[in-house]
Amino acid sequence: MPKLSLLSSASSPLLDAVSVCRRVRRVVLAALLSTTALAIAAGQTVQETVVHSFAGTTDSSSPAAGLIQGGDGQMYGTNIGNFFTDYGQVYKVGLDGTFTTVYKFGGITDSATPFAPVTQGLDGNFYGTTYGNLLFGTDGSVFEVTPAGALTTLYSFDGASDGSNPESGLTLLSDGTFYGTTSGGASGYGTLFSIGASTSLATVISFDKFNGGNTQSPPIQGTDGNYYGVTNGGGTTGFGTFYQLTPTGTITTLYTFAGSGDGAGPMGPLVEGPDGNFYGVTQANGIVTGNDQYGTIFKMTPAGVITTLHLFNPATDGNNPEALILGGDGFLYGDTLGGGANSNGVVFKMSLAGVFTTLYSFGATGDVNGPQGGLIEASDGTLWGAGSGGGANSLGGVFKLALSPAPAAPVQISSSAATISLGSSITLSWSALNAFSDTMRLCSASITPAPSAAAGWSGAQTGSFDATTGIWSGSATITPEYPGTYSYGITCGGVESATTTVAVGGAATLTIVTQSLPTAYTNTAYSTTIAVSGGVSPYTFSITAGTLPAGLTLNTSTGVISGTPTTPGASNITVQVTDSNASGAATVSTNLALDVVQKLVLASQTLPDARIGTAYSEQLDASGGTAPYSFVVSAGSTLPAGLSLSTSGVLSGTPTVAGPNTFNVRVTDASNQSSTATLSLTVDPLVVTTGVLTLSPSSISVGGTTTATVVITPPMGSPTMGGTVQFEANGVALGAPVAVGTGTVSLTTPVFNDSGPVTITAFYSGDPNFQAIGYPSAILTVNATPALAIAVTPSVVSVVDGGNATATVSLLNFPTGTTVTLACGTLPAIVSCTFTPVVNNTSTMTVTTGKATASNAHDRRSVVFAALFPGLLLLGFSMRKRKALRWTLQLAAVLALGITITGCSGPTTTTITHAGTGVSTVTVTATGGSQAVSTQFTLMVH
Repeated sequence: MPKLSLLSSASSPLLDAVSVCRRVRRVVLAALLSTTALAIAAGQTVQETVVHSFAGTTDSSSPAAGLIQGGDGQMYGTNIGNFFTDYGQVYKVGLDGTFTTVYKFGGITDSATPFAPVTQGLDGNFYGTTYGNLLFGTDGSVFEVTPAGALTTLYSFDGASDGSNPESGLTLLSDGTFYGTTSGGASGYGTLFSIGASTSLATVISFDKFNGGNTQSPPIQGTDGNYYGVTNGGGTTGFGTFYQLTPTGTITTLYTFAGSGDGAGPMGPLVEGPDGNFYGVTQANGIVTGNDQYGTIFKMTPAGVITTLHLFNPATDGNNPEALILGGDGFLYGDTLGGGANSNGVVFKMSLAGVFTTLYSFGATGDVNGPQGGLIEASDGTLWGAGSGGGANSLGGVFKLALSPAPAAPVQISSSAATISLGSSITLSWSALNAFSDTMRLCSASITPAPSAAAGWSGAQTGSFDATTGIWSGSATITPEYPGTYSYGITCGGVESATTTVAVGGAATLTIVTQSLPTAYTNTAYSTTIAVSGGVSPYTFSITAGTLPAGLTLNTSTGVISGTPTTPGASNITVQVTDSNASGAATVSTNLALDVVQKLVLASQTLPDARIGTAYSEQLDASGGTAPYSFVVSAGSTLPAGLSLSTSGVLSGTPTVAGPNTFNVRVTDASNQSSTATLSLTVDPLVVTTGVLTLSPSSISVGGTTTATVVITPPMGSPTMGGTVQFEANGVALGAPVAVGTGTVSLTTPVFNDSGPVTITAFYSGDPNFQAIGYPSAILTVNATPALAIAVTPSVVSVVDGGNATATVSLLNFPTGTTVTLACGTLPAIVSCTFTPVVNNTSTMTVTTGKATASNAHDRRSVVFAALFPGLLLLGFSMRKRKALRWTLQLAAVLALGITITGCSGPTTTTITHAGTGVSTVTVTATGGSQAVSTQFTLMVH
């Protein structure tokens, strides 16, 4: 038996003894341990049941590992056998106790002696390791086995650099591969390897005496992405290490166990708690009084800071723990190989704060003993494990503990319906209460019995973590494709699972629910789905008669009719639907009508202005769609104050507030098509005008009249002005209102018989666009004594240019005997006026235009020249020899000659100068004594 040398460790004498002892116990403990009675933990009742006792010949013997729960709800475990006639097995036990051998190892080609538990992969199969056959010298293997028992050896170790005799199980990785560990290897301290169903084995780490050795458990992946694990030996002390492994393969020893107080020989795999720390056990060196070989429970931070939470006392707590689990209730659970009240091992729980409780001590008669490999919490809250000895045949067995109150199941799943028809969908919702490491957050789906199509429930499932509740959860909506009763499972970390059962009945009758299609509108995007019920999806849609309107198409997979129709009209089609029922497709048809009409449009989007205080009415127009139309102001919009909208689309009323307004109007046609438009309407304020009132004359005598004139000026851009002006004298109306024409309004007043000042006013009104207003007043003076006055008749004197015309000037109220002088004021050029003497207060005025001038006389300069010429000539002669005066004489001669030439020109001709045509105002003034009065007439020259 050359391989027996591998049972000892190269790290330290102490761990040599521990390791060898562990292996020997796994082989022979069944024969050495006896069963004992039930023990009850204080405050919590515990019922232990031996679910199955191994017989050896038919179902193998001596389990050396704990169990896991698969996605089918079954508990899976392994036996090591007896090394001679029994080479171990993979088995499963139902929660009801039904035992089944999944696979029995033959010992040679398929290896032998599985010391470790199996792990369920993302594909639903189970993966594990064998230690090898000591008799035939095999070095162990990695295997895959289906739930139905078909085994595949993925790798056989050769005992060289790849390692040998793996005792650890496998850790599931996110890509579906696994990490595992071996003994041996290049340095003799073991290896850490990776492998998958279709991925070759690769050595990731070769341990040495410094970074660890004799590794009997794989690492787990923490939530920081790194992997954390322990080695059973090695390190600088030889008592084991706590290490970190990065995803790229760099290993760092974070803590080396000292072997006293902190324990020695740590076992795993570790558990990551909700606090982010890692929890594990050591098998020895707990320093309990009288014996220091019984183990500890420790907490380790990711940085490698250790806290010893519990030291095992074999008399009360058991001794040599091998692994921990984190229950759904947040407590740590585990078992020990020995010790306790009956020295056969115990089941315990401990809080994360270190409060330890012994739940159960294994008894003697009929009970299993020597549990190895730790526990697993099942989906019903019970704790399961395997005893390496005891049981009905003293060959070990499977046990379970029912706690009351029971801890919450660590993994839970539920379905939105327990019974559905084929073709219907269900939503599966799941959660994991203890998934605080990335390893435990690897959750995969399974279906039992597995149909040919998983219908969306297979492989890895996506989850999310709620930091408040500490729960990792997810959901999926699936559509079963075959009738039957199915168990839908979810497995997290490859070791703990939950299931829910759904009964899938036959398919409901395939029915086309849609019996009419909504109206489509030209040049408007259209989409509607033909609804179907019953049958088995997916469905196939087709048109077997008729055609869709131009621009529309039918999606044969979804039943959606969509597109943009281009031409109005009616279409009749026959739609056929076929389902996907594997046992026989169903087909149904229906006739549908689809009308395409013009798109409804609200046409009146520009409204004429309204005027405040003025009645307004405007008909809104719509086009397209199907008449009649119904109009309404959209919710949230407001019409201008004073206006309302009728259902027939008449916007009317009398606006009361000026300003711009924007509002939305929705029109709906007879086919319930709607169109909304934003309309703008400006309410204009009343126009304010200005006016100037004048009187002519502004002073009269009693018995006289005057003319009141108001000139009205509206702002630029105002509408054409209407209305009237009412003149008043001291608040009394002067006749009827006068209509406004061009903006100038005049009124000749009645005779005023009372003297004194009179206030003349003008009030404008009568046009709805313009504000009624009174203009500034004018004061008329009425004298008691008749005032002097003159008048020109006619008031417009028309004269031909170059001619003359006459007018009569009448003197009024001049005292008898008064000498009166008449005169015209400023006249146009070349215009004159003359007056005849006043007779009987009357004079005739003659207006003359144009003037003739003529002259035949010589110019006086010729006379002057004739008188001066002899003297100038004499002066020039007497000075002719004086050179300095030469130019003076010449200049005088030139001047004399020029005068003679100019003065000797011929006689001038007669010239007539005209005033020119035009209209002007001329003032005539009569002056008598110290008084003067004036009037004006209009001179028109043509």
